[in-house]
Amino acid sequence: MIRGLIFDLDGTIYRGAEQVPGAAQAIRFLRTHSIKCLFVTNRANRTPEEVAEHLRSYGIQCAPDEVLTSAQVAARHLAGRSAYCIGEHGLTSALAAAGIVITDDRPDCVIVSFDRSFSYEKLKKAVRLVRAGSKFVATNLDAYIQLEDGVWPGTGAIAAAIEMASGTKPVVMGKPEPLIFRMALEKMELAAAEVINVGDNLATDIPAGLRAGIRSALILTGVSSRAEAASGPCRPTWIVEGYPDLVRLVCHENSLPVPPDFDGAQARPMADPPRPASPDQAGN
Repeated sequence: MIRGLIFDLDGTIYRGAEQVPGAAQAIRFLRTHSIKCLFVTNRANRTPEEVAEHLRSYGIQCAPDEVLTSAQVAARHLAGRSAYCIGEHGLTSALAAAGIVITDDRPDCVIVSFDRSFSYEKLKKAVRLVRAGSKFVATNLDAYIQLEDGVWPGTGAIAAAIEMASGTKPVVMGKPEPLIFRMALEKMELAAAEVINVGDNLATDIPAGLRAGIRSALILTGVSSRAEAASGPCRPTWIVEGYPDLVRLVCHENSLPVPPDFDGAQARPMADPPRPASPDQAGN
């Protein structure tokens, strides 16, 4: 029985400024059958309120408490500590709400995220603090981020510079690490066996689900292909072409009739039914 779905955003719900066809209709169908939907994103520069507003612009009803960002995971992880922060208001507001003191005076942690005002001065300060003993934390390791005006270097690019100069690897809050999905399950109040993770990226979405013990559906609306799923080290439970496939999958698992608007598609399992991979098998 499927009682909840965890959705990635970019490449899964929308591509650039356009909604992925069928996303809003499918989510309305899921809600009609009391299936919970949670939208989980590695991006830490926006607040849950801003993400929810973005989704509503596509006709997807979404409340802020149905969004989980890597900034929220970081705030939960760092609660009770002080931090030097490289990031935008989505991160700083989450840290402040958790009572985390933001300082550059011997902080417990250095937390790094996407930051369009990143500078050499910030890099120098972060490196010196990490070398002096502050814990190094990154919201994610995404190499780049696609915004309205094109590609920007992502959190991973900033974290790599700090890692190179400090000799320290960061603790990662977002996908492909499982912490964000464990927090998602807690937020949904569901067990891993009751949830499906839906994402388009074999490098982040799918391994995060596998590492958290959640079955995954690779949706072929974004960056990863069927051929990559078949040949790569991280294999999803199902591959779906799009939202008609996904709705049919949920209907099959929950013994529901397929609505006429979604008939005619079929979710395809992997050739060899996969088992949840161990962390050293899941890939990055």
